[in-house]
Amino acid sequence: MSAVKVKLSPWFKRLIYMTLTVSWVTGLTFFIMNNWVAIEGDFGPEKHPLQFNVLMLHGAAAFIMLMVFGSMLSNHIPLSWKTRRSRVIGISLTAFVVLQIATAYLLYYMADETWRTISSWVHLIIGLSLPLILVIHIVMGRRKKIS
Repeated sequence: MSAVKVKLSPWFKRLIYMTLTVSWVTGLTFFIMNNWVAIEGDFGPEKHPLQFNVLMLHGAAAFIMLMVFGSMLSNHIPLSWKTRRSRVIGISLTAFVVLQIATAYLLYYMADETWRTISSWVHLIIGLSLPLILVIHIVMGRRKKIS
């Protein structure tokens, strides 16, 4: 069997890291602003005016991540599956991204406050852990390649 090349191009890696960073920072910033930052308005405390801009930037990064994920689904994942390396962490990473997409959808369209709260916390916890899962995936993939 010939070797399967699963390495991502440098520009694509930069796109992933940049988009993940923007998404992570804006998501965390929005969460902090939404829960603990308020300004004094004419009728009492109200949301900070920049909160909506942060959420819009977060959404823009999410759309780019959706395109990146689509590319990964059509290229990197099928090729990597053939190598039998890093399958468990790769499946975990893919599942976490799918959960992020699902919870984002629920946060945008869910009307029931109980489920919205649950979706919010799931989205936050998974979102905070995604960079770590990605780093573990990269490190494990490189280790198994060398040995």
